[in-house]
Amino acid sequence: MQIRVSEIPDDGLRLLDPAALGGVYPDSSWTLDAVDLLVERLGEKVAVAGRFEATASLLCSRCLESLVTHVEPVVDLQLVPQPNSRQGQIELGRDDLEVDFYQGDVLDVAGLLRSETDLALPMKPLCRPDCRGLCPVCGGNRNVTECRCETRETDPRLASLEALRRLQ
Repeated sequence: MQIRVSEIPDDGLRLLDPAALGGVYPDSSWTLDAVDLLVERLGEKVAVAGRFEATASLLCSRCLESLVTHVEPVVDLQLVPQPNSRQGQIELGRDDLEVDFYQGDVLDVAGLLRSETDLALPMKPLCRPDCRGLCPVCGGNRNVTECRCETRETDPRLASLEALRRLQ
């Protein structure tokens, strides 16, 4: 969904219906479950505040099994018009790290929701906290079968580091 900044009412625009936003995510297994955002125009700036809920299908970072993750990010953003720059590069100041940009007179709400969802997802998703991962020798899922592969001995050059690791 795209909103024309010049058409945002003075009292703001409230977004409450996930279906009205259309297809937010390119992956059809990801869904926008709920949304409650207030979009306000403050001169040239646009403030977006509220929250939303999304469900994403991910892969476990240890065993590569699929899992479903639910996120509920809180949104509190200020957007300003994309500045004209030479050769597509602009210099950001310290205060610019807290803002985002919109282009022309158009605010891409779907893009904003995708970005906020990506930021809310775990860096290393796990199917469960005690996931045992894949065997480095045969590649079998250690959560499903007990692997009897022989593990390699520690490289003698790294033996002192291995001793330190065991102390922890």
